[in-house]
Amino acid sequence: MSDFKNEFSWSKSRDDLFNKCKRKYYFNHYGSWGGWDINALEKTRELYILKNLISKEMWIGQVVHNIIKSMLFQLKLGNEVSLDYTLKLLREKLNKDYYNSITKQYKKDPKRIVGLFEHEYDLLISKDEWGEVFKKAEKCIINFYNSDVYRKVKSTLINNWLFLEDFLNFDFENTKIYLSIDFAIKEGNNIILYDWKTGRERDTDRNIQLACYALFILHRWDIPPEKIIAKVYNIAIDKEDGFVIDSKLISKIKDYMRKSINEMKGLLKDKENNIAIEENFSLNEGQFCSWCNFKKICLGK
Repeated sequence: MSDFKNEFSWSKSRDDLFNKCKRKYYFNHYGSWGGWDINALEKTRELYILKNLISKEMWIGQVVHNIIKSMLFQLKLGNEVSLDYTLKLLREKLNKDYYNSITKQYKKDPKRIVGLFEHEYDLLISKDEWGEVFKKAEKCIINFYNSDVYRKVKSTLINNWLFLEDFLNFDFENTKIYLSIDFAIKEGNNIILYDWKTGRERDTDRNIQLACYALFILHRWDIPPEKIIAKVYNIAIDKEDGFVIDSKLISKIKDYMRKSINEMKGLLKDKENNIAIEENFSLNEGQFCSWCNFKKICLGK
């Protein structure tokens, strides 16, 4: 088994899991740990496979994000790719992922090969439904390509680009915080953060995420919070919304993160070494179970 250490960290997605179901949180961050190893226990390996499953909605979101990242990366290199070419890449990626998932190729390498929840649990999804999923992905790319946001990006000097779907981290009171900012630019004395969305999201979730982004910016640059401008662009419906950042919000997100971190650590058997045991993490059986990756472990189905 690998000696790679499971260190405690915090992220918005980790907080989401913890709030939905403590048992799911345990399986995702502790029970599945080491499941990539050839010598892993059978249950650990299965949990690792299940952990990496994504729903068809999440899959579309990931693929669209990655295609947009590729578009912007090429633009950064001075190559503006055509919409037709971009859609061709999108369809190739969707078809490849779908084939790998329906033939259960992901069981060989769950981290690198897409596995869809619907295929793991043999859900009956009609051909028309899958067709609508593919159409939604195409619509997202077409919307982005023709959007005011993309025009804004193209009109911004490359030297003023700050982030391009980078995985980032910073230290908050001795806890490593992970996040991924879709795109950010510098405009005068302001920093503009962009977050791409492909589906519906609760305002509370969005506010927490954007506040975390702002906190990272404040750690990286010594600027007033009011100089940070956050924008959410829902690609599926071609709608852009602004979001106000101020000192009050920064104080709130710090309190929220502090409370969340303390609650997570409070269930650990050994806080110093980040060791957890399953019985300390209760199963919250309810509305989320039917779409939980780990339901065959918890519920036997």
